[in-house]
Amino acid sequence: MKKILHRSRFKNRIITFTIAALIVVCATFIITSYSIFQNYFEHSLIRSTESSLLLVSDSIDTNLTSIYRLVRFCRSNPSVADYIDSNPDPGSVKAVATYDRISEEYGYNSAAAYIPRLAVVTGSHFLQIVNAPWSSTADLSKELPRQDFFDPLLNASDYDFSTGFIKDPFYRNGIQILPIVRPISYRFNSQTGGCLFMELSTNLFTDAFGRYQIEDDSHVYLNLPEHCYCYRNGELTEVEAFHVRETVKNAALMPDTVVSKVTDFRGVNTILVTIPINANGCTISCSISLAQLHTRQLFMWLTILVVLVIIIGAVLLFMRKRLLNEKEKNDLEYKMLQSQINPHFIYNTLNSIKWMATIQGSEGIAEMTTALAKLLKSLSKGTSLTVPIREELSLLKDYCTIQSYRYGGTVNVDIRVDDPSIEDCNIVKFTLQPLVENAIFHGIEPKGAGHIDVHLYLEDGFIRIDVTDDGVGMSQEKAESILKNQSESKSDFFREFGVYNVNRRLLFEFGEPAGITINSIEGEGTTMTVLIPVRR
Repeated sequence: MKKILHRSRFKNRIITFTIAALIVVCATFIITSYSIFQNYFEHSLIRSTESSLLLVSDSIDTNLTSIYRLVRFCRSNPSVADYIDSNPDPGSVKAVATYDRISEEYGYNSAAAYIPRLAVVTGSHFLQIVNAPWSSTADLSKELPRQDFFDPLLNASDYDFSTGFIKDPFYRNGIQILPIVRPISYRFNSQTGGCLFMELSTNLFTDAFGRYQIEDDSHVYLNLPEHCYCYRNGELTEVEAFHVRETVKNAALMPDTVVSKVTDFRGVNTILVTIPINANGCTISCSISLAQLHTRQLFMWLTILVVLVIIIGAVLLFMRKRLLNEKEKNDLEYKMLQSQINPHFIYNTLNSIKWMATIQGSEGIAEMTTALAKLLKSLSKGTSLTVPIREELSLLKDYCTIQSYRYGGTVNVDIRVDDPSIEDCNIVKFTLQPLVENAIFHGIEPKGAGHIDVHLYLEDGFIRIDVTDDGVGMSQEKAESILKNQSESKSDFFREFGVYNVNRRLLFEFGEPAGITINSIEGEGTTMTVLIPVRR
């Protein structure tokens, strides 16, 4: 009973350990899967956002290239240079010819729609090309130098967009424009004789942003030096600069692409993808869609949940099988404990019968009573599942003595042990007796008389025990029914320990390939073979 209680406690510890291990495995799986899926989803959205931004930047860069080409024409064309040198009066032949040449180049330029005003300005005169809705009577030669942005832009070494978008200073209801001021030198020396003034419309950027599909919760930004604009509802609105929390390196993206974890003007933490455009110090950015990320995260959690259910189900199924096996094993041991008989009264009574038979000269009764007393004592001896083969053979001999008197000598049993060391090895208790009993009841008894040979020997590192009878034999179906616990016969002494249960106990104790096999030929006899490992 103590052994069963010990195994019960051990089983509880195993269950506790298994559950703890399962929790650790599940937690590790969740953390690892979340990290892998999260990185994959973020990377996928970043790549998708980068692809969209590249299309937008290509559109903007194409128009900027055309604009820069028009600027270079105005700064290097001989007609414009002559106009700067001669500073002719408005309406003169040279002034008209220069205007026509600039107007022609302007008309051919593919980005002209984004240039609402273009002017070549000298010290006292100017030539202006302006869209009709924004024409004005302002004298650019006098008013342009007075603007705050004029000197910084004129003296900058390259295009300078640090002013950001401003209201057109030469139109009362001024539109938002991005000013460009570049010097024009005299034709025959490098001194500045005039300048080119150009206004860029916000449509240069909003048209590019509007042509591409952007998720509702994503925001596109135009980043100019010292200014940040958010594209919303077809317009650019200046917002606060981002608070960059972390810059993420990603070798799979374009070399100039920057990925940052930022807090935007709304105070929302998001991931921002930024790429440069063909404007000095200017970039465009787009935040990844958090809605898409959350949708993919939901899919991720559902996937993880399904996998966890499968894992937990498999583990629980395995545990259930192990617990059922353990329960069956414990039930067998409990039945074995139940079958033990307290020998004190019965053993003393049998000894009294033995001495009375001896006094009266009944040697057969005395010998049979002695064998029965020893057998009962073996049944009640200890609770160990395994015993040395020597003890198992001793129990078998006592049982055979009783059966010899019961059948009047018509059943003979021989026991052969090829190697004496075999008797020191362990075997599951009450293994051989049920096999011999089965041979008597199924083989010898229907025939009337017969012989049983119990042969123990070593083979391929295992102990092999053949219990062979020359009885009536049995069909293959009958042999299978015995091993499947379908036999109707019952053992006199071991009603709960038939061949089926012996086989199960052997498997529990030693594992495969241990166990019992049955070979039988009807009319010739049966051999039951026990295979167990060598265990001393």
